[in-house]
Amino acid sequence: MSRFLSFILILMLILGGCASDREKAETFVREGKAYFDKQEYSKAEIQLKNAVNLIPDSIEAYHLLAQTFLKEKKTQEAFTAFLRLEQLEPDNLDTKLHLASFYFLAQKWTEAEKKVTQVLTVDPDNIKGLYLKAGILGRQKEPLETLADIYNQILQLDSKQTKAMLGLAGIYQSRRETAKAEAMLEKAQATAPKDLNVYRAIFRYYLVQKDYNKARGILEDLVAQEPEAVEPRIMLAKFQAGQNENSRAEQSFLKAIELAPDNPLPYMLTARFYNAAEQPDKAEGFIKKALAIHPEHAGLKTAYADFYFLHKAYEKSQKIIDEILASRPGFPQAKFIKAKLLISGKKFDQAKAVLLSLLEEEPDSARYNFLMGSVFLADRNTDQAMAYYAKTLEKNPFHLKARIVMAELYFKQADYFLAESEINKALKLRPKNYNALLLKGNIYAARQKTQKAQAVYESLIQDHPDNPAALFRLGNLLIMDKKPQKALAIYEKALATNPHLMDVFINMIRLYSAEKEYQTALDRCDAHLESLHAPAPAVVAVIQGLRGNLLMALGKPDAAKQAFKLSIQSNPKYTQPYLALAQIHTQEKNDEKELEVYQNLLTQRPDRIEPYFQLGVFYEKRGENDKAKAQYEKVLELNPEYIPALNNLAFFYAEQNIEMNKALDMARKAKELSGEIPAVMDTLGWIYYKKELYDSAIQEFSNCVEKEPENPIFNFHLGLAYNKKWDYTNAKKYLGKALELKKDFKGANEAQKILEQI
Repeated sequence: MSRFLSFILILMLILGGCASDREKAETFVREGKAYFDKQEYSKAEIQLKNAVNLIPDSIEAYHLLAQTFLKEKKTQEAFTAFLRLEQLEPDNLDTKLHLASFYFLAQKWTEAEKKVTQVLTVDPDNIKGLYLKAGILGRQKEPLETLADIYNQILQLDSKQTKAMLGLAGIYQSRRETAKAEAMLEKAQATAPKDLNVYRAIFRYYLVQKDYNKARGILEDLVAQEPEAVEPRIMLAKFQAGQNENSRAEQSFLKAIELAPDNPLPYMLTARFYNAAEQPDKAEGFIKKALAIHPEHAGLKTAYADFYFLHKAYEKSQKIIDEILASRPGFPQAKFIKAKLLISGKKFDQAKAVLLSLLEEEPDSARYNFLMGSVFLADRNTDQAMAYYAKTLEKNPFHLKARIVMAELYFKQADYFLAESEINKALKLRPKNYNALLLKGNIYAARQKTQKAQAVYESLIQDHPDNPAALFRLGNLLIMDKKPQKALAIYEKALATNPHLMDVFINMIRLYSAEKEYQTALDRCDAHLESLHAPAPAVVAVIQGLRGNLLMALGKPDAAKQAFKLSIQSNPKYTQPYLALAQIHTQEKNDEKELEVYQNLLTQRPDRIEPYFQLGVFYEKRGENDKAKAQYEKVLELNPEYIPALNNLAFFYAEQNIEMNKALDMARKAKELSGEIPAVMDTLGWIYYKKELYDSAIQEFSNCVEKEPENPIFNFHLGLAYNKKWDYTNAKKYLGKALELKKDFKGANEAQKILEQI
């Protein structure tokens, strides 16, 4: 066979193979389209993938494949298909608009704007492109006038574009031009009298205007027009629930289920309604009905896990989440619940890792940032927590919980101006929110605006007579205002709503104790214990602890011991009675019993600082320095900013002349955290003295003496420092003053010797 004939045969085989592949691809496309039309999208996907595998430049196959991915809600795959289409058809404007929409949803404004600009440069009147441009500019907080111009341009192109009308109505509403907003909404309704989006917009408008009757009328009118439609019925049910019309809301939710028995959404919303109404059994029943329709639906299963989480059935919640993540490791809703479960188990580092992975995908998510803030707050990292709460509010200024938490944090930092600013913003969102109003009252009280605080508390008491929180705060306010009898009367009202409120009861007993009415207080404890029906062990523990303190005040240590032991027996994890019992043993100089109490407390509460710190003090008192040091170091492992441990360990190092630089760092940190506390300043001064930094030592000791001039140790230390500076006049003055105040303080002999030498 000649070379020419061989070449012809090979060419024919190649061309024949290409023709065969194209024919097969066309068959796959036809079959894929048939499946697509029958809404059998998974089968369509298989055939269309076969087509593009054979013919990678098949525009028709990629168009259908992209649409199939959209129907299957496979966002990433759809995006990739449209990117390929853009390569195949670089001038196709519809493809560019699809890509712009993907970038918009991913909040990649620069990329979205680039695609929209490409479209509008070619077709300035492209309505879809104009809507996307308005959306992008709105997200970028461009002036409302710019957005209004775009919507007006759309209406000039097509006067029936209700979406543009709704956009303009929103702009007018933002400008508080209510007449224009209402007129534009009426125009939209006249243009599309059955458009659900128009009804939604009008309904929201009346809600914002707080015209609830008109809002209700809109929904009822819509339900009357579309009696078989599910969504209007759900909107009405949610509105009724929000207005506390629970029986009507229940009927509407059940009617929605009747209209769409195969749709899981009404079941889940009904479950949420029953859960809010504190009927968890009914709620769980409807969740199960929703899952019976779609047993493998990850979203429904996640909602079930969240239900268990809310009801503190953490093991059941964890089991469902583990099942979901085993099949879908990246499912964000399940990861979010997993983070919450980790927080509930105090596994903060693991929770942060999960949330960081979520934030990598959605850095602007308000709920992810809020939960991350909550993790840092639980982990006692306030600065980091506030940064995440601030990000939450940046992305969602209407996040009520974030506003209230920020206000609370500012309040705890005594930054009352910022606290009040945040709480006022929260109250603009929810003027009647109980927690926000209560915090506003607390801010007024802290700023000593007593009358304003009292007015807030009394208003809350009137509107919520069964909620004792405002009563408790009002009682505290009356104590500040030196009106103890009125405070007692208010506390009694609070206890009448809930006799198990120990904060209230403790304050009552403190009031009696402040007046030295110890027996009256003791009788009140006994009477309260008798009045409680089957009291919780924790309540008994608190009251027995109070009894022990009162018996000590009455000079009855043996009876006090018995009370403290009953307190511990009722609640072995309650710290206070251990410390009080140990104090009695200290006074009795019974070191063995004192040590036993601390060790028992440590067995019960290895997570608490108190047993380690008290053991440190105990060992230091006995001269067992290595043991004392170990206990203080353990305290600082649990809380690196615990001031007493920082101070004691720093002083311990100084006394032993060891690790002086570390001691100095600790003492400085303790002072930075505590402010002008004399004992802390004295430790810092003593370390300066030991390091021969006498000027710095004199400054610290002088501040101590200024605050507590009758303290012999502070005077002694200041005298020592002046002596080292050869300022014998001041040395004599303060050493002499120390000995005048107390003849036998630790260091008195040294003071006497120095005075004899001067």
